[in-house]
Amino acid sequence: MSRRLLPVALALSALALSSSAEAKKQKQPASTVSPAISEAVRAALQPSVDACTDFYAYACGGWINANPLPADKSISVRGFTTIDDQNDLLLKAILEEAAAAPAADADAKKLGTYWASCMDEAAIDAQGARPIQPLWDAIGAATDKASLWKVAGETGAMGIDPWFSAMVGAANDNPELNILHLYQGGLALPERTYYLDQSAEGQALLKDYEAHIAKMLLLGGRTSEQAAAEAVQILAFEKKMAEISWPTEKVYDVEATNNPIDLAGLQKLTPNLDWAAFFAASGAAGHTRINVATPSFFEGLDKLISEASVADLAAVQRWWVIHTAAPYLSHEIVDAHFAFNGTRLSGQQKLQDRWKRCVASTDGALGELLGQRYVAKAFEGESKTIALELIRGVEGAFKDGLPKLSWMDDATRAKAVEKVDAITNKIGYPDRWRDYGAVTVEPGAYWKNYLSAAKANVGHALSQWEKPVDKGEWGMTPPTVNAYYNPSANEIAFPAGILQPPFFDKDYPMAMNFGAIGMVMGHEVTHGFDDDGRKYDKTGRLVEWWAPEVASRFEERAQCVVDQYNAYEVQPGLKVNGELTLGENIADLGGIQGAYRAFKAWEATHGAQPEVAGLTPDQQFFVAYAQSWCAVVKPELAKMRALSDPHAPPQFRVNGPLSMLPAFSEAFSCKADAPMNKPQKCEVW
Repeated sequence: MSRRLLPVALALSALALSSSAEAKKQKQPASTVSPAISEAVRAALQPSVDACTDFYAYACGGWINANPLPADKSISVRGFTTIDDQNDLLLKAILEEAAAAPAADADAKKLGTYWASCMDEAAIDAQGARPIQPLWDAIGAATDKASLWKVAGETGAMGIDPWFSAMVGAANDNPELNILHLYQGGLALPERTYYLDQSAEGQALLKDYEAHIAKMLLLGGRTSEQAAAEAVQILAFEKKMAEISWPTEKVYDVEATNNPIDLAGLQKLTPNLDWAAFFAASGAAGHTRINVATPSFFEGLDKLISEASVADLAAVQRWWVIHTAAPYLSHEIVDAHFAFNGTRLSGQQKLQDRWKRCVASTDGALGELLGQRYVAKAFEGESKTIALELIRGVEGAFKDGLPKLSWMDDATRAKAVEKVDAITNKIGYPDRWRDYGAVTVEPGAYWKNYLSAAKANVGHALSQWEKPVDKGEWGMTPPTVNAYYNPSANEIAFPAGILQPPFFDKDYPMAMNFGAIGMVMGHEVTHGFDDDGRKYDKTGRLVEWWAPEVASRFEERAQCVVDQYNAYEVQPGLKVNGELTLGENIADLGGIQGAYRAFKAWEATHGAQPEVAGLTPDQQFFVAYAQSWCAVVKPELAKMRALSDPHAPPQFRVNGPLSMLPAFSEAFSCKADAPMNKPQKCEVW
């Protein structure tokens, strides 16, 4: 998940907590704590490891040893995987019910028809690559660059973007108005470093990638000679695209990517690209307000396209059509796509069962339509009220910590309090559901149905260009197991998909609830004050509201965090990128501190809590936090994430912040020279 291109998300994260009313129900004597809870905590531990040496291994070693990675996953995270699997089964039942009742209401029929078309492998295989032939034919019929550029605009309206990426969102200088944000793109590999790696391993991967491109083109209908030659051209062009692309950490710099411009200015920046024609072909003509996030990339793209042949550009666009469409075509194409993108790149050995892929596809295509039915079954009763009260409690704990920050002056501190008070909290699901009337579905027409949904979703976004921001819209669907902070709206969203056990349970001791879930809420609050989030004021406007000397002291503390994480090694020769992961690391550090303060305040009111698995309440808090991040990850995926993910690997998301927290060392009696008791403690929030 992207930290800046989309709202700031926790990524494989968690949250859901307990209100003061719910908390009062949980004042439990030790005898009432379920043995199953204690056993689950105990089983995940590895007591042979010293908690003060490697807390992640101590808290997670038992779970890791007992949970080898399934063949259809490249990562498994304790708790998150459990909820994902539970959600998938529930969504599958909802969709099967909709498919079995064709006489039901129109929305249920739409869901059922889409699901059934995805599950109809016989019909999909019978069509082979024919569904994409109209798009390939349109590319083949283009005799010049202007025609190809127009086709790119048409496919862009379907979510097929061979040259760059774009999103409609709030203007940085006016959070009430949507504009179009243009970002670099055009790389089918996960990150630019893959193309620039000169090592033997890197060159071997590029050779495999070239063979993969050729195979996909062949399956799409090109001759073997055409496929082989075009694969060489496509890879050569993508290498040039990688050379002009910004490093990932720079793309997440909100000031560097704040470059507002009008349509005339964009045309001047890239004189060889006819933007009026492109937007007209996309169905979004007549708009002028744009932010070019990565301007030097677009200057370079203009030059690359002007120097390339029509044949080369057509090959690139043809490749992007089948690369994007592959998961929705015949099993032969799906398998080839997975062999490279699943196995070669991320280490996943087996393709997920079709029903799981169809659940994900339906959620992506008709998310809020499916979400309405999911919420009715999985988010009943007072869940929304309870979660809202909880997040307000954690926000209060964040505010309570502000007076203790010696580096912040009173004026900036007062504005920080105002920003916390202004946060909008979205819980569970939207107050107003999306209308999917523009999506048409037919039995036995999976690609056609997917394309209709893709066009409708892109069209919905483009329809908001230069319109007032709809503060009621969500950036995630209700079944999503995640959460996010959106700086331009100063809002936090907690989808219903994550607001359920095992991250919060009324039978858990409150120490565990605050550690596992309270921390996540604190994490999202802190995103409003991380290295980029702090640059937005309480209204979501990108503007400097800090005193210069306070901002300087913040940067000094942020650099401490960068330096610590730069030292962590993911694999031999590959370290965490402290700059790329800075915002998430600050959020983790602030989140665990805020959640701990909230827990201690709760404990002061409700009294001593029971031991669990021989752990004191403070120890339970930290163990619950760590155990929510227990993970088994394929090395291929670990490398990919280290290069492109703004989140640090799970083990460092645990050991990093806890080694800087005095309360942790006190809870486990860590000696002054213990690895989990760092002498230099980075304190930001």
